[in-house]
Order: sequence, then structure tokens, then C-alpha cells
Amino acid sequence: MPIKPIVLQRRHAELGRIRLGNKQATSNGKTRPAKLETFRFTSHSERYIRDLATLYGGQARNWDNAGQAAWEVYTDAKSVPVIAVKGGLTQWMETWSGGGCVHRCDGETDATGNPCDLDEPDHINAKPTTRLSVMLVELEAIGVWRLESHGWNAAAEIPAVAELAQYVGDLVPAHLNLVERRVIKDGKTSRFVVPVLDLQIGAARLRQIVAQQSGAAIAAPVERPQLVAAPPPAIEAAPATEPVDVAGLAARCVTVEDARSLWTLLSGQGRLDEAAKAIITARVNELQAAQESEPAPAEVVGEIVDEPAPVPVAARQVTEADADAIWQEILRVAGEQGMTSTQLTEHFVARNGGITPDTASAGELAAYLEQLRGGAAA
Repeated sequence: MPIKPIVLQRRHAELGRIRLGNKQATSNGKTRPAKLETFRFTSHSERYIRDLATLYGGQARNWDNAGQAAWEVYTDAKSVPVIAVKGGLTQWMETWSGGGCVHRCDGETDATGNPCDLDEPDHINAKPTTRLSVMLVELEAIGVWRLESHGWNAAAEIPAVAELAQYVGDLVPAHLNLVERRVIKDGKTSRFVVPVLDLQIGAARLRQIVAQQSGAAIAAPVERPQLVAAPPPAIEAAPATEPVDVAGLAARCVTVEDARSLWTLLSGQGRLDEAAKAIITARVNELQAAQESEPAPAEVVGEIVDEPAPVPVAARQVTEADADAIWQEILRVAGEQGMTSTQLTEHFVARNGGITPDTASAGELAAYLEQLRGGAAA
């Protein structure tokens, strides 16, 4: 009989981290945090990192993790298939110093249940900290990889999707994406990336979930023809019941995506041994080297900046261009009042006669913000 959860909380083994940034050297000899446009993976396992480099690009290399030997890879991937696991989300307002976390709360009470001192600097300076643990579908390993974000957009969006995943099941297929967002302030455009969890479930399953929660009858799904993608040429000659010539199939791969598809296929068939990994990895390296030797097209890329904090909206005549800024301020105020994203949406709809936030005008958003500031959520 397992130990009861009140005594011992069970959890998945953590195999590594999915990182959204790194530390870059400055001119004064110190370092500063910097955002990345693609996923970076770190782990104490060399094998996991080398396999991830083959799957998603990049070079596996040693990494000094605060004095502990580890491995890292800066991949080319902005989207990876994952499995959302039950209990994989935690979220706090946190303040960190050189000695570690000095404040952790939910906006009103700390981790021990005591009320927060709202005037304390550590409480005022706290940032939303969202931690999401997922399994990597294409990696041959059972365990989770943890992503951590300190952005307001991730804090508002990821929990809503993670909550939906709990209704779907304990293990839900999804994609973890890095999505670019843009903010215009004072005539300047800033861009940053936001982690987005996208559940891979169909409309029929969503209708089923809604019906189960509401008690309504399930409408019959509309039959639509299914589009079947043609398999990459390197996979066509790999039947699951016959011996496979991995070297021959790898040689037929003409793109890195072909080689990675071959890796995934053999893994699913239980035939991805170390010899096969070595052959496919070598082919990926050849293809990547060929790509790097080709001249890259000229491209002008804007500066990547930290995700800006929500900007307060003054009480004035607003235009539709202000809508995004007003919504960011609504998210900040609602978070301070302890509202979840689901509660915020339901409250907005109730206060606005059925209008949803994504269809509301800037004026309606501004009016709701003033209600919220006045304690409308109480």
C-alpha cells in the first residue's frame, strides 16, 4: 500500500530544465540575464542532452551549473511536442536575492498561510513565477523537464491551459511553443517571446468535457475528411516487422527534419539502439554542416528585450490602440486581487452582459478596469 499523500507527496523524477534565457557577460566583468528565441535544455545527463541536440539541433556541451558539472544545448526549436502531466503546475509571487528566495506568496498570504505585509519591499518587488513540468515525447526517458517563467503573460495564460488539461486526463499530449509578442510604447516597438502550452486535443473531446461539466447532451460531431500527410521519404521503407537498414535510411534523408522523423519512428518501434542513434546523429551533423555552408539571406532582426511589466492606463479618452495595454493592466490588478484567469474571464463576462474580453472594445476594457480598481471583484 502506498504512503498516503498527507505524509509523502509523490512526484515525477525531474530529468532537466527547459530554459528561456541565459547569462551574458557585460563590459564591467559581470553578467546579466538575457532572453532566448529558442529553447535551451540543461541536465546532469550527457546522454539526454546529446539526444536532444540530435532531435532539435544545436551542439551538446559541458555547462558549469554553479560549480556542479552538467550539460546544455541551445536548440533551434521554437516548438517541441510534450505531455502535460497532472500536478505539473505551480505558481507563486516570488522575490529572490543572492541567498535564495526571500519572499513567496499567492498575492495575499505567504507559503505558510500567514497574511502578507503589503507594504514590505520584498512583497512589493515580487514577480509572478510560473513553473511547468512536462514530459518530452520524443526523448527516450521517463521523467519531467521543468520550465520556469517570470513573465506576466505566461502567468496569465499557462495556468488556464494547464487547468483544462486536468479535465482531459493525467497525461495529455501538447506542444510547448515560444511565441513572439510585440508591444508598442512611446512610439517604440519592443518584442519578446512568451512560452505557450497548446493542448493537442480535438473539438469532439472538448465538447465531451464541457458536456460532462455542465450535464448537457453531447452533440454529434460533424464528419470531416481527414488529411493524411505523406511520410518523409526516409521512413517509407521501414516496416515494423522486418529488419531495418538504418544506415541506408539515414543516407536517404535529405533534410534534418527527415533524419529526426526517422529517429522518432525507430524509437516508437523500439529499435532505436545506440548504434542507430550514432548513425542518425552523424547524418544530422552532416546535414546541418551543409546548411551552415550555404549563404544566409539578409535579415534585420530587432532587439530582444525583457518582457515589459503591465503599463497602468490613465483615466482618459481611449482608442482601440490602447486595448492591449489596458488588458495587461487588468491582468496585473486582477492578480493582485487573487483572481485566476478563469475567474477573471467569468467576472468580466458577468459585468459586461455576456461580452468576452477578446471581443470587448478598448472603452469597455477601460470601464471594467476602473470597476476592478474600485473593488468590483470583492
